[in-house]
Amino acid sequence: MSSFRRKRERVPEASDEVIENSVANSPHSSTPASNKSKRTRTQISNLDSQINDSQVSFNSSHNSQLGNEVLDAEASDCDGLASPSEFQHGAIVWVKLENFVTYERAEFYPGPSLNMIIGPNGTGKSSLVCAICLGLGSSPAQLGRATQVGEFVKHNMPEAVIEIALQGPSNLKNYVIRSQIIREDNSRQWWLNGRRSSLKAVKILVEKLSIQIDNLCQFLPQEKVAEFSALTPSELLLQTQRAAAPPEILEKHEELKKLRKAEVALETHNEATKQELKIHETRQQNLEAQVQKLQERLKIQENISLLQKKIPFVEYQIALAKYNAAKAQKQTARKLFEELESRIAPTLRSMEQKKDYLNRVDSIVKQRKAKLQALDREFIEFSSTHEKLAEEVSLIEVNLASEIDQEKKMKIKIGNCQKNINNWQKQSEIRTLVFNASEWNQRVRAKEQESRELNSQIAELKTSLDELFSRGRATKQNIDEANKELRQFDSREGQLMNRLEQQSRDTAAAWKWIQEHQNEFEKEVFGPPLLTCSMKNPLYTREVESLIGRNDMITLSVQTKADFKRLSDQLNGTMRLTDITIKQVDYPAVPAGRPLTTQDMKRYGMEGWAIDQVDGPESVLAMLCDSARLDRSAIAQNDITEENYQNILREEKLNVWVTKTQKFIVTRRKEYGPSAVSTITRPVPRERFWTDQPIDASARAEIEQRIESLQSEFTLLKQQNDSLKSRMNDLKDQDLAIQDEIKTIQKEKAKLQEADKEFRSLPERIKQEEINLQKAREKLFDHRDATKNLNNQHDDVAVKRAMNAIAYKEHISKIRIAHEDIFEAQIRLIEAESDVTNITAINRSIVQQRDEELQKVRDIDEEAKKIKAIASKALVICKNLLADPENESITEQLAHQDESTTVETLEMEIAAEESKLEFLVTDNPNAIEQFEARQEKLQKLNSLIEENDKKLQKVRRKIETIRCEWEPALDRLIQTISNAFSYNFEQIGCAGEVSIYKDDDFENWAIQIKVKFRENEALQILDQHRQSGGERSVSTIFYLMALQSLATSPFRVVDEINQGMDPRNERMVHERIVRIACKEYTSQYFLITPKLLTGLRYDPRMKVLCIVSGTHVPEDDKKLNVQKIIDIKKSILAVS
Repeated sequence: MSSFRRKRERVPEASDEVIENSVANSPHSSTPASNKSKRTRTQISNLDSQINDSQVSFNSSHNSQLGNEVLDAEASDCDGLASPSEFQHGAIVWVKLENFVTYERAEFYPGPSLNMIIGPNGTGKSSLVCAICLGLGSSPAQLGRATQVGEFVKHNMPEAVIEIALQGPSNLKNYVIRSQIIREDNSRQWWLNGRRSSLKAVKILVEKLSIQIDNLCQFLPQEKVAEFSALTPSELLLQTQRAAAPPEILEKHEELKKLRKAEVALETHNEATKQELKIHETRQQNLEAQVQKLQERLKIQENISLLQKKIPFVEYQIALAKYNAAKAQKQTARKLFEELESRIAPTLRSMEQKKDYLNRVDSIVKQRKAKLQALDREFIEFSSTHEKLAEEVSLIEVNLASEIDQEKKMKIKIGNCQKNINNWQKQSEIRTLVFNASEWNQRVRAKEQESRELNSQIAELKTSLDELFSRGRATKQNIDEANKELRQFDSREGQLMNRLEQQSRDTAAAWKWIQEHQNEFEKEVFGPPLLTCSMKNPLYTREVESLIGRNDMITLSVQTKADFKRLSDQLNGTMRLTDITIKQVDYPAVPAGRPLTTQDMKRYGMEGWAIDQVDGPESVLAMLCDSARLDRSAIAQNDITEENYQNILREEKLNVWVTKTQKFIVTRRKEYGPSAVSTITRPVPRERFWTDQPIDASARAEIEQRIESLQSEFTLLKQQNDSLKSRMNDLKDQDLAIQDEIKTIQKEKAKLQEADKEFRSLPERIKQEEINLQKAREKLFDHRDATKNLNNQHDDVAVKRAMNAIAYKEHISKIRIAHEDIFEAQIRLIEAESDVTNITAINRSIVQQRDEELQKVRDIDEEAKKIKAIASKALVICKNLLADPENESITEQLAHQDESTTVETLEMEIAAEESKLEFLVTDNPNAIEQFEARQEKLQKLNSLIEENDKKLQKVRRKIETIRCEWEPALDRLIQTISNAFSYNFEQIGCAGEVSIYKDDDFENWAIQIKVKFRENEALQILDQHRQSGGERSVSTIFYLMALQSLATSPFRVVDEINQGMDPRNERMVHERIVRIACKEYTSQYFLITPKLLTGLRYDPRMKVLCIVSGTHVPEDDKKLNVQKIIDIKKSILAVS
């Protein structure tokens, strides 16, 4: 709706005195005109320019000092916008916003010097800072607010527009940068001087104009003030160079840092290389003796290698001779076998013929068996077909019976349908009943209303009964608790608990809670000594109690730190108990040592130690020793003598003891000499904790009286409850009667309604029944057709069964014939097997002899093959050895072996050489390889050291050259900043200086700011610990102002830097800002603040931009005339 639109118009400027007086004296100067959560309309006003335009709303009044001369002076000085010639190149000329953050539409026209933007919190001052940042292409991360640009679009708007004009070169147009932020995809579109452009082009222009949004020395938004204050000195130096020095100064610094890193890396690497060289040289010297031994071992190993290489040649010669002998044996055996085989050939042929006949007969038997098996399978198929046909006949008969049955049912259904149609037609002709539903509903609602009224009364009674029940239950619970308290008077635990409640109700409540939640603690929590401890000998009760204070007697003891915290949080925090004491027992054991021996105790007239007379948990006793020092306090029944008293003082072993009547405490001040001893004596009171005296009878009487009162109250509540129950039962009976009446009416209504419904549905039912009649007749014809088809199918299947039976009979005949054929063939097979067996038995010896000769031939052949394989394997090894270039020098020795040489001879020679090796043992078998490799490594390391030395000298020369150019320039820059910084501090009666901390590492060079705010102190380094927040803010803004005259940037932005300053510092800072920022030829300055002090100094070159917002600002800003508001205020002041 338009009435809730927020509108921000063109931003005018305000005069110094008007702003000062109006802001200082207006009761609404620091808050918007409305306190509603949503401001409907907002305007930003430039006061002095709008006095003539009558477009401003300014929510403030003016004091009596506002005279005509001020207005005249301001009016004459106000010519609208500043001249373009006054703006520096790159300064902001105007800013236009649409749907950005809180603004619907706004225009800002800043001045060329200091621009002070004021307005209440939440009116959108920082939104201008956000617009400058995002409009000049920077990231939202620079603002420290939202992370996505889409979050800066006004609520419920799809996009926002930022348009910024930057001062162009002389006689040329301004640079106009327009950006459009699209909420949906967090994207931005760019225009440069009215043409579509890109973010990259905008950044190039911004960089060209020396605008550094990411430099906190130039652009300091509200959320980054703390970040700027937290800059390390090194980071501050970096930002200062970026803001106030030419680009080459920062580039040289970065180059020096890189070169220093390279120098350190080279030095480190060179040192490591030299160390490595030294280690390798030492190890090389240690290897020389081992190398000599290894050379001797190598000669022996070479001889062993030669002997091992000869073995294959000897093996080949021996295997070749054996193979030739085996070939001769094989020829002889083959000849004998062939002669024997020719002699027995006729006999063997006869045997083969018999075996061949046997095989043929056996094949015939198998064929006939296969034929019989095929016939059996066909027989199974005939049987299966017969069964399937029988099943098919049965199924057809079942279906036929079903169809006949369905046909009968259809005939019955047709008769019923015809009957129903006739009956319903008669009913429709004679029926005249009329049903009135509203009349019946009215009767039901009347009864239901009566029921609701009764239920309302029942509900009220039930509420009263519930309240009585709650009161009765609480009263009964109080009676039970009082009876429990009364019973406790008769038990020791109850009496002790009663005494604890008399001493501390909070501690008693805490102990009850602990007993219920004991399992929630890591270890057991012990109750007060009053409950958990007792006296071993009641005669000493009075003495021991005098040593234990009341707080110690009701102390709760825990054993772990976690339990202490858990219990403390529960009792102090949750239960809000105050009169409790909790102690942690770190060592739950009574100390074993005592100040006196038993003999000394008797000599002093003492009867024992207080702790030895107390019985209780070890942890509680340890607590009493720690708090009340019972393990170092002696007790006695009788008073001690003067002599014993003097002995105790003189020997200084006992400081506390108690007798039946008095308690003695000896205090010694050794720093004042041996005579500085004082004794405090106090009377011992009667025992009041661990005593068997009965509890005060008045307490019991009070409880009994409370029980009697509670019982009377409970009886009265019961009587009231019975009365209400009787009344409620009567009402329920009445309601049940009404419900029965309602059910009766509803049944009669339902019966009449059903009859009426049935009468009204008769035409439709007759129509539907006629349709059902037609469908039943059609189904009857269908069932008759189906019956006919099933009869035909039955006849077809019966014919198939008959034909299958005939074929079945013929197949059985075939099976019988096949059985006879198999029987005949099996007889012939038995005869053939008998013939083969007989002839084989007769010729067994001849065959056996032939087989033995054949086996001999095979054995000799197998042996020859093995020998040949050995020879071949040896030959391959020999060829490989002869072909190996490493064996070229020993080829002649390997190829010509002495025939008498054997493998055993060579193995013996090898064993002899290996035994020599055993006497030449070395710890490092790789010494030679290591020696040669390390020698090569030493040469490389020497070369690397020489190369690194050259690189290091080159880097150092380069560092020296760049440093000679960079350091003086930096010193001059920092000195200029320091002079301005010191001057600023001198003007407010303080002192300050800026210097450079120089280090070997250029990374550690830093800005060192020293300040002094009081006369009696020296200059101190500015940090977060020495100075207050206000003092740090003053120092920060003065440092930024010191950069003003050196700045290469066309404008600066500082958002609410005065937050946290006291009025004195704020006034001094404002004075300095105005003087420095309003000098001629200084860069543009934006200072944003939500408040101003009275009596501040203003300058004609500065502009004050006032943001006025609230529900009373008109949507049409032309209706708001600041001049008229001022005139009205002047008239009021004049009259008064």
